[in-house]
Amino acid sequence: MDSLKEKLLSEALQKVLDMTVTDDFLLDTIGDYVVSDVMGFGTTVDEKITGLEGFKKLLEDQREQSREIAIRFNTSLIHQRIFANENAAYFSHDFIITIKTESDENVLPLRFSTVFEYLDQNWKLVHWHGSQAVDSERDTWHRNELVKKNEALQKLVDEKTADLIQKNAELKQAILTLKETQTQLLQQEKLASLGQLTAGIAHEIKNPLNFVNNFSELSQDFIDEIAEELEKLQDSSEKENIQELLEDVKSNLGKIRHHGSRADSIVKSMLMHSRGGSGTVEPTDLNALIKEYSNLAFHGMRASPNPINVEIHLDLDENLGLITLNAEDFSRVVLNLIKNAFDAMRDKISMVGSNYKAKLEIRTKNLTNRVLVVVEDNGPGVPEDIRDKLLMPFFTTKKGTEGTGLGLSITHDIIKSHLGTLEIESTVGVFTRFTIELPINKT
Repeated sequence: MDSLKEKLLSEALQKVLDMTVTDDFLLDTIGDYVVSDVMGFGTTVDEKITGLEGFKKLLEDQREQSREIAIRFNTSLIHQRIFANENAAYFSHDFIITIKTESDENVLPLRFSTVFEYLDQNWKLVHWHGSQAVDSERDTWHRNELVKKNEALQKLVDEKTADLIQKNAELKQAILTLKETQTQLLQQEKLASLGQLTAGIAHEIKNPLNFVNNFSELSQDFIDEIAEELEKLQDSSEKENIQELLEDVKSNLGKIRHHGSRADSIVKSMLMHSRGGSGTVEPTDLNALIKEYSNLAFHGMRASPNPINVEIHLDLDENLGLITLNAEDFSRVVLNLIKNAFDAMRDKISMVGSNYKAKLEIRTKNLTNRVLVVVEDNGPGVPEDIRDKLLMPFFTTKKGTEGTGLGLSITHDIIKSHLGTLEIESTVGVFTRFTIELPINKT
């Protein structure tokens, strides 16, 4: 046989051995070294292969079976024969397969016979046969031992699979817990910063406000004393003018005191709002809370750089009674929902112009065993593709740094802590409705 033909035979033999024992051999290329009608027998009773696709399927099955198992192959040529016309060749190899487990090593001796034919200037595999040496003449294929080893290997695989499934479940739970903890920490950090800022501003306002309220009250007392002294003087037109002026001053001081007291109430609400969850769960007049904080939100919006005109309608069920809840926390719910509504309606005004009339409606209703709170605006609405994201931490539809993305997320958490639910309904261009249901725990 000439050297080129011998080299091609050696290469074809090596490729067949490689595709049999290695996992990285490209199975799509085996047709270059195997005839389409190849036939062969494996080491088990069901391994009878006819055709190239059957041979390829056998190799794929072997790879799948050996996955995650440490297998080592050693091959040695024990016999070869080149036929007289030098167009056919026969080879026989010993395969020593070592299968390593956690406890020991199992050695499986095999014999692999191959027949090649020289076709179209190439050597190709036309027949193969795998056999196994056994100690007993009554078990030619060593089937009983293979069954036992397969059972042992399957048991090992099942144990490893169960262990991996358990560890994977534990890892998923750990990741979920970590994400929840990170979210809570971020929210608490943000709330702490906002709370400190609000508390600082409120304290600074409260000091001069105390002077206004105290001195207006003191001045009213002075006016009363002056009026008493005037009564001792003779009647005259000058006296009447002074008395009228004093009454006007007294009336003005009363208005100053009234609005100063209202401002003091707002500051107290700001301080309570900034404490961040230090409040207690107690019977609360939910209607009164909604009235106070809707008013606080409205005046805060009117004092902002971009105030808008909003018609606010309160439809509060008089039969609601006292509801057991954390008033400090739930005040955030009211403020956040109303503030979001104001922001949305402001955006709609900029889009459609002054013909649009902004309206906000807040309703409560006693549903026997639960209470319903509805906050609805006629703003631009929320597109369906982002509606599910509204309650996610740090998701915001506001531009730039206008929003933190925490308002609705915190609102949702507070409602859940009260064992309540929050539903969002919206039609783009028409309305957005937030519906809260809380269990009623009256005392």
